Amino acid sequence: MYYVYKKDSFPEPPRIVFITIFLGISTIFPISLLIPLVEEIGKNYHHTVAAENFYQSFFRAAFLEELFKFFVLVFYCLHLDEFDEPMDAVVYGVAASLGFALYENWEYVVSALNNKGYDEAVFVAIIRSLSAVLLHALAGVMMGFFLIDAVFGKNNHKLNLILALLFPVCLHGFYDYILFSENISSWWIYVLIIGFLIRSRFIFKNLKENINQKQIKRMPQPSEIVLSIGATFVGVIFIYTIINA
Repeated sequence: MYYVYKKDSFPEPPRIVFITIFLGISTIFPISLLIPLVEEIGKNYHHTVAAENFYQSFFRAAFLEELFKFFVLVFYCLHLDEFDEPMDAVVYGVAASLGFALYENWEYVVSALNNKGYDEAVFVAIIRSLSAVLLHALAGVMMGFFLIDAVFGKNNHKLNLILALLFPVCLHGFYDYILFSENISSWWIYVLIIGFLIRSRFIFKNLKENINQKQIKRMPQPSEIVLSIGATFVGVIFIYTIINA
């Protein structure tokens, strides 16, 4: 978070960033309410182990988690007067993502501490900080990246709003799918993370080079937000149908 915050040439008010992090943490409540429903629905549709892993990775985890981070951005952050230049989309995207990751990481560490002791808890904290937490941060970067063109761009607003949700869902989903699969080496997780760390570096460089360009904020219409959610859901179902064939 500190790294991304310092990349902003016009830093956001710390109070607003902390509120966004807190809202990211608070997404655990609606997500927790929806998980039993998603799991119950999924019981009737798994024909293969791969399909089960895909469902858990893309629907139960990625879609639900990224959807509510997306809500934090479009229903809170975008309406802020402080959200007035492209880099802000990335800052708030990472803040919302790390808020959720903070709570999730805390749950895993406490569970390890209670069940296996202090050493295991420290190990879990270190491993997750180098994998899951980084993944959430990168998903936030990519969500913010596409949101930039949806809000400040001149063309393809609807497409970029769809990608602002669809791309993080796919990134997160593939990460979890690799984690759940017994047939795919877990080293691919780090290939995925390193690849997107490099991509994020170029995103920051490009934003810095264009920092002085005049930008006009365009608020997404409710119909466009619904379209982005629907298109993402349909996209994930399409991939699931192929896996489950």
